[in-house]
Amino acid sequence: MSEEKALKKIRPFLLNFFNRLSNDMNMLTGATVACTLTDMEFLRGQDELETVFELDRSVAKVTEDGQNVGNGFICFDLGTSIALAGMMMMMGESVIREQVKKKDYNEEIQEGFQEIANQVVGALNDLVEKKIENGHILLNLPTHHVAFGEYPDFLPQNETYLSASCDIQVGDFNPEESKWLFSRGLVDALTGVRVEGTPEEEAADATGGGAGADAAGGGAGGDFADGDIGSAAELGGEGSARVGGASSSGGLDDVGGGGGIDDGLEFLDGGSGDSDVEFIDGGGFGDSEDGIEFLSDEDGPGGPGPYPDHVYTSGDGLPIPNEPGSVKAVMTELPFSLKETDRAIKAINAVRRDGYRYIGIDNGEGKLIRVLSQSDVRQLMGPFFGTKALTARDKAIYTVPIGKLNIKQELIAISIDGSVNQAADLVSEYNLRALPVVSKQGVLRGFVTVHGLVSFFRRKKQG
Repeated sequence: MSEEKALKKIRPFLLNFFNRLSNDMNMLTGATVACTLTDMEFLRGQDELETVFELDRSVAKVTEDGQNVGNGFICFDLGTSIALAGMMMMMGESVIREQVKKKDYNEEIQEGFQEIANQVVGALNDLVEKKIENGHILLNLPTHHVAFGEYPDFLPQNETYLSASCDIQVGDFNPEESKWLFSRGLVDALTGVRVEGTPEEEAADATGGGAGADAAGGGAGGDFADGDIGSAAELGGEGSARVGGASSSGGLDDVGGGGGIDDGLEFLDGGSGDSDVEFIDGGGFGDSEDGIEFLSDEDGPGGPGPYPDHVYTSGDGLPIPNEPGSVKAVMTELPFSLKETDRAIKAINAVRRDGYRYIGIDNGEGKLIRVLSQSDVRQLMGPFFGTKALTARDKAIYTVPIGKLNIKQELIAISIDGSVNQAADLVSEYNLRALPVVSKQGVLRGFVTVHGLVSFFRRKKQG
């Protein structure tokens, strides 16, 4: 079969994949994301594969571990990585633009890209499981930043890959073209198209090596042979989780005290008998009464906030930022709560299936006591959620009462009677991505996000 005919036969699969990916990215980031296939070609050997890295790339390796038919690489340009990760983590648009401009690929963005890559794997698995018996695509952690002109040492030098180019439009950002690389064995298994290989591959085929062999030397194990699962999948980190998950490292650190998956998932005090899983036996919520620190209108506007120094009027139909009750104008996330006795799987379903980004935890009587962010829940899910059968350890994690999560979190909230300026002060002071809004009885009424605040002040200034 000619390469032109082979690419034509492969095209429907890729179009289906990118359509699914667009939908998943929309849900994950809350932004309008469109993934458009722009080009396809076969690349053979290092000389041709080097062309993929003529831009700085964020690279994630994936491996098919059901039938061991091959591997692939997700190669996003740096701008796309930062924009998607920033949107997912609810960063302000101006902050994201500045980071894209400076190519500021920091640790937080790296963590965000790993979550993006995990979502890409989920979209791909929806198709893989229908095409390959017992097929599963695994994300090999950690992901990598490959600088311009470098050739990654984990990419085989003498193999053939299908290169699929894709424009990923994230909101109104204009990132560069991203690339997907699929090994010839994976292409064959997914589309039924056998691709001519390099001389080394053809010689291996002739001697029984197989087109799907993983040159990394581990097939499904690949990168995991060096213990990457244990280190990259650690659930802990430093710092306590603020409301909205200002740092994704805080979420499950409060559960497991920084232990990794291989540490038995100890949840601190109060052992659970024969189980490997130990649960926390209580804990405080910070220094403020009942763990809630919030401003009412009578507390005043507080210190200087991130809002611009303008004289605002209500002529644009928007409230003046320091008016009592005006916080409702920026309460853009709907309230969603679970009881502290509900199991973690309910939080997972709320994020993965229903698209909630923030989940309130109430004390069983309706009063908000803590918040789980989307990032917290995705850490709990782990990088392989939905890609293979649940293990006994997975089941133990997913049945943990959510009241046992984030118990060190200092809850910061604002009264429904508060002002936009007060919300902006709290978001700035505590470096939050989302601020819960509560009634006088402490019941969750919604969330104020950084994006909502930026949008409000932009409209107010333009008005």
